[in-house]
Amino acid sequence: MEDIIERAKKVAEEAEVFLVSSKETPVGFEANRLKMLETSESTSVSLRIVRDGKIGFSMTTRIDNPQALVGTVCLSYHK
Repeated sequence: MEDIIERAKKVAEEAEVFLVSSKETPVGFEANRLKMLETSESTSVSLRIVRDGKIGFSMTTRIDNPQALVGTVCLSYHK
């Protein structure tokens, strides 16, 4: 997260990073017996920047590549 903020500070006046992580475990029973149990996890990170009074936003589930997230948010920035 700090790496994303540091990279964003180089291209923007302001930056916000949001990290969302969730874990879901649906359970299914049939005739009072456990039939299904699955666990899934997901993580995403979003970046919002302000540059020259304009807002840019990007999000990804690939949290291992902060440079790509910052590059994408710069592409979404409206001049």
